[in-house]
Amino acid sequence: AMDDLCGRIERAALLHDIGKLVRRAHPEAKTHAACGAAFLERFFGGEGRDILRAVGHHHWSDLKDLRADADDISYIIYEADNLAAATDRRETEEGAGGFSASANLQSVFYLFADGGAHSAKEAFHLRGLDPETYEMQMPCPSAEIRATEAAYQDLCQHLEANFQRRSPLEMTVGELLRVLEGVLSYVPSSTARAEAADISLYDHVRLTAAYAAAMYRYFEAHGITDYRCCTTGDEGRAWREKPMYLLVSGDVSGIQPFIYGIPSAGALKSLRGRSFYLEILLENVVDEILTACGISRSALLYTGGGHFYLLLPNTDAVQEILTKCRQAVNAWLLEHFGTRLYLAMAWTPCAAAEFGVTKEGGHGTQAAFRRVSELLSAEKLCRYSEDQLAALFSPSSALNKVRDASRECAICHTSTTELAQYRDGSEIEVCPMCSGLYVFGERILAGDVFAVSEDAAADALPLPGLSGTLYLTAEKLAKTDDLPQTLRRIYIKNKVYTGAQLVTHLWLGDYTVRKDDGGVMELGQLAARSGGTEDAAGIRRLGALRADVDNLGAAFLAGFPAQYATLTRTASLSRQLSLFFKRYINEICCGNVGHGAEKFSLFGQEKKAERDVHIVYSGGDDIFLLGAWDDIVELAVDLRRAFQRFTSGKLHFSAGIGFFKDKCPVAAMARQTGALESLAKGLRPAKDAVALFGTSLSGRSADTVEERAEVYGWDDFIDGVCGEKLAFLRENLSWNEAQDKTRVPFGKSKAYQLLTLLEDGGDDIQIARFAYVLARLAAGLHTEQKAAYERVRSQLYAWYRDKEERRQLRTALEFIIYSIREKGENADG
Repeated sequence: AMDDLCGRIERAALLHDIGKLVRRAHPEAKTHAACGAAFLERFFGGEGRDILRAVGHHHWSDLKDLRADADDISYIIYEADNLAAATDRRETEEGAGGFSASANLQSVFYLFADGGAHSAKEAFHLRGLDPETYEMQMPCPSAEIRATEAAYQDLCQHLEANFQRRSPLEMTVGELLRVLEGVLSYVPSSTARAEAADISLYDHVRLTAAYAAAMYRYFEAHGITDYRCCTTGDEGRAWREKPMYLLVSGDVSGIQPFIYGIPSAGALKSLRGRSFYLEILLENVVDEILTACGISRSALLYTGGGHFYLLLPNTDAVQEILTKCRQAVNAWLLEHFGTRLYLAMAWTPCAAAEFGVTKEGGHGTQAAFRRVSELLSAEKLCRYSEDQLAALFSPSSALNKVRDASRECAICHTSTTELAQYRDGSEIEVCPMCSGLYVFGERILAGDVFAVSEDAAADALPLPGLSGTLYLTAEKLAKTDDLPQTLRRIYIKNKVYTGAQLVTHLWLGDYTVRKDDGGVMELGQLAARSGGTEDAAGIRRLGALRADVDNLGAAFLAGFPAQYATLTRTASLSRQLSLFFKRYINEICCGNVGHGAEKFSLFGQEKKAERDVHIVYSGGDDIFLLGAWDDIVELAVDLRRAFQRFTSGKLHFSAGIGFFKDKCPVAAMARQTGALESLAKGLRPAKDAVALFGTSLSGRSADTVEERAEVYGWDDFIDGVCGEKLAFLRENLSWNEAQDKTRVPFGKSKAYQLLTLLEDGGDDIQIARFAYVLARLAAGLHTEQKAAYERVRSQLYAWYRDKEERRQLRTALEFIIYSIREKGENADG
């Protein structure tokens, strides 16, 4: 455990409000500060008196009577608590407002966009976050739920069980963060003020620790030990105007070409290896920075999708670390990947007054994020140092050296003398890095953890570090104690873990559909699963889904009205988005779409709960999925509906859905689906759209994406194409082998005839032809089928005469054609 003073300060900050949980579970006369100190003392074994003192005196009513030295950490915890809550005007739970054990955590999206002016209040049930115990939950109307003492007692017992296994003094700060996240994520920080009810107790204590650590490191760098003077009274308020903090932003460029530029053979393992490698590369860079600064991951405001934000102290030493990191990492990336990957980093000094709302109504979080965003954009335009640029343009430099003019990697095209046969069984030869990424993608399917070591092991992947190359392997947690290499850090995915090892917990979207024998389905097997099984009707096609949250950058810069734009709320928003795209997406893929919601179905078929899809990449705000074409469409709707519920309709995403033969190169799938996603984002004014197809049906001319794609607002697609057109056709037409005696028989030839007429337009001649084809559907019908025929004739004719209705009908008909095509070896695909 961190035993320096900064570590003790962070530990005290993380534990300072634990008494709120205890007091709500067991209401009594003592203040929550006193409750917290008494609760923790049981696990401290007579040690940690400074931490207990800070926990018991983090409000002014207690602190003003404390006869402590001026360098007591209680003063830092007191000020950090104020800053994290933007509390100059907050009432304490022991004040006039009191506290309510029945209050639930409101959704952070309630105040998003309009400050709650036009929003219904929504809240979360009071429970933990651990996936082994608690399932995904969506916000629901506040009036329908009520927190109970029993629920608080359950969480309190869960926390006690963790602390009995391992004292909070013995845990690493990272381990303590993980435990508190699992227990406090849905506990409201304050129940005394309605406008603070959307901040969880976990987010509050995490930001308190971030402020406390940065504050202490700033004081340390400037030789300041009189914490009382700098945190209380008029002098303390003056310090809030000093630029003591750095808001740091980082962004990796080149992610998509790096992930998708691979052959289609063995694509799944390679895709997964590449996407997870970049995820860990960024996490490791963040941890290298934090370790060098002597601060825990409480300072990490957000990481995901190739981006991160940090809150660090504004000291010369920290700025030197950041400059060194930017130079060292990019020099390493140049050496290993050329100009394909680049880490942009920028930072801006900030005063505490910028991150919250003061008595005077001042606010500046939006300005701080805008400043760092502009600096980051400028830094991307001037990527490399003069020396690096000189090396890039010198034919004789190490960066441009041709090691073997006749041999290059078949994937990344690097010249190397170390080529070996690709392990996917193909004939191509690849470099050690591309080979290692394939093996990594294979091993992480069974591995629990990512181990970062200081020395190389077999098949280890290199990673950039501040002081040289580190090495990454995928391992099982049980075997990490026996690894021969020297471990720098371990990342564990999607599991709760407390133990002696220095483990960092990560949520990662890693859902994979498996075969009966436990193996992972390859892309060809997924393509054959349309309709739910290999034997079901349906064209053999892969569906590819790429989606991205609309206007997320603007959400960070100006999503909350100015009076609510605190750093805590911004960090809470970031964590919620990461939770959805890194954890909840796994549950949605498993068929759990949220309490009271139903899985979406195109054709009303009963299929297994788990979707036949693979998550290739799911970052902080964007996703790339591959799977059976119909499951991809259905899952896209499930994700959109879940995201709408999760964000209370305040955020939305646009998506591209393409359909491909399984032999199509993954890079081509990604490129074309990305073009579809861009088309969807071009739908004005709201974006919030989906673009489909973009490839012609077999036997038709290969048109461009723009000419072939169909773009719909999500509601038009779900309600118009699927909920109205497709549902009507399903109810009145029969295209299965076993003909229904009450529906109109409808084979492939008729479907293609109608589709051609729908594509050709709605002039008088085409209307006449369309009416003729409809009339031909009446031939040979039984009496029981004529009522359905009349409905079909009347409704399709009416839809045909309206351009938008005709377009929606065409899309619904294409889905039907996809669903009735044969699968065999020679059946087109």
